[in-house]
Order: sequence, then C-alpha cells, then structure tokens
Amino acid sequence: MTTLTLKSSLKTAALAVGCTFIISSCGDPLPETGETTATSSAAPSKIYSIEEAFEIVAKENDIARKLYTKGIVGPGKKAGIKFDEDWRKEDVEAGPLPALFLRGISSYIQKTDVPLGLYLGSDFPINSANEFTGKQADLFKSVKSNEAPEFFYDDDNKLQTAMFPDFAAAAPCVSCHNDHPETKKNDWVLGDVMGATTWTYPSDSVSFEELQDMIMAYRKGAMATLEEFHEEIANYKTSEKPEIGDKWPNEGLYIPSAKAYMDSVQILVANGTLAGILKM
Repeated sequence: MTTLTLKSSLKTAALAVGCTFIISSCGDPLPETGETTATSSAAPSKIYSIEEAFEIVAKENDIARKLYTKGIVGPGKKAGIKFDEDWRKEDVEAGPLPALFLRGISSYIQKTDVPLGLYLGSDFPINSANEFTGKQADLFKSVKSNEAPEFFYDDDNKLQTAMFPDFAAAAPCVSCHNDHPETKKNDWVLGDVMGATTWTYPSDSVSFEELQDMIMAYRKGAMATLEEFHEEIANYKTSEKPEIGDKWPNEGLYIPSAKAYMDSVQILVANGTLAGILKM
C-alpha cells in the first residue's frame, strides 16, 4: 500500500501547539506509530478530550465519505461503473457502496494497534446487525431529533462513545435504501438522518501523538478500501475496466488512484482538522 503523507496540516499544528508559531508548507510524511521525530515530539503536553478527538475524526469521515459518494459513486454510475453490496464476491464486478466504504475503513482500523472503533448504525438498517439497541437506540432518538452528536460512556462495553448523525446527502444513498429488497423503510428523502456514525475509544482523553494515530488510521483505511476496489477492477473479466489514475468518473470511465483521492481529501479537511488540533 502507498505510504500516506499528511502534508502540512498535522506538522503545522504540532509546531503551533508546541512552539506557539506556525510554519507553512511542508510535505513530510507523518511518522508511523511509535516513531519519534522532532515533529511528533513538538507538542508532547497537548491533551485533547475524547470528545474533541471524535469531532476531528468525524469531520474527516464526513468529508471523505461525501467525496467518495458524490465524486466517485454518483458520477461513476452515470459513466457505467457498478457499485454493489456484494462487491467483494468473486463473480461481482463492482465497487463498494458508500456504507460499505465506511465498513472497509472500519475493518482496516480494527487490524491496527489504534483502539479506535467505527461503525454505522440505524433504527431502520438494511442489515439487522446494524440496528441500534438499548442505550444507543434511546440516544439515537436524540441524534435524529436534534441532528447533533451524542457523547457518552458505554457501561456495557466500557468505552467512550460518540454518535454523529449520518445524513442522506446524495441521491444514490436514498434510492439504494428505498429500493433495496430488504429495506425496512422506503420513503427516505435527501437530508434525512438515516443513521449514526458511531465512534468508540477506551480513554477519555488523548495526547497529540494518539490523535495523529487516530487520523492516520482513518486515512490509511480509506486508501486501503479504495485500493481494494482497484484490485477488483484489475480482475474484471466481463465489464470494461475503468482507468485508474488522476482522472475522476465525471470525466468518463475513470476511478481516481488512492493518492489522487487522498490528496483531494487532505485539501478539503485541512482547515477543519487544523482548527480542531489548535483548539485550546
């Protein structure tokens, strides 16, 4: 897998937090977990509440998923590229639907040493395994009503938890859920709160280095999931293979490379992530 670089935002934030000044434009790679550099040690005393950390990764997730949905899935379908819930099956030549893109990221994070949990739940899920129960079901009512996140400690799992509203932001999401043969609700419209993106972590606060690890794990998971789609494309036998590179499907039969996708994500998240990191 391509080594991910977090360009200027995290390095700038580290220097700003640790030294009270900002250096612009650097492209150094973010160090791997446990690796010590001047950058990663620049802000050793900065501590973030887990709510602050959840807010930062949740914003990254919102932007990364919207870009995947509106920049790849929507125009990809118009260009003739297929997306399917069974995309990983050998006889299915398709890419992951937006919810399954998130699931791929979640699976990647689970394989790392970062104790960050991520899943998507709902009160009307297509897959019954994703239905909220107990305390989360009660809190999800508040998420839907207020369209705002809920932060709490899950006594059952002994984990700090955050539930962020997951909106129907694109037409493909609405039509997919309304038309699915196993749907429990077929009148979704754009803007509805369809579920909640739910994050878990064992501690109530994190260091700057731990926050970097959380962001890094998420971004690498997004890249890895897109690269799985690339591998599926390489194995197409009957469908026309989209070209993988710098172009996007709004230009035709193209899928962006992992680097092209993540470069776009990093541009879109830079200000928000930096603001969250620098929040005092």
